[in-house]
Amino acid sequence: MFKLLGALLALYIAQCLVTGAVFAKSGLWGRTYRRDDDAFNYWCAIVVYAGLALALFFWF
Repeated sequence: MFKLLGALLALYIAQCLVTGAVFAKSGLWGRTYRRDDDAFNYWCAIVVYAGLALALFFWF
């Protein structure tokens, strides 16, 4: 089950890298970070999601 979630999250990361936009938690809900507008927060979200995907796939 967790490996499937990790694989799905990895696919979402791939989609975010192609489109240049990622949805991440911000405040009460969340927001979309774009690579062109806010590169630092975009890459931070990608790194956090990649770490979570690796943890879901290998740790759990």
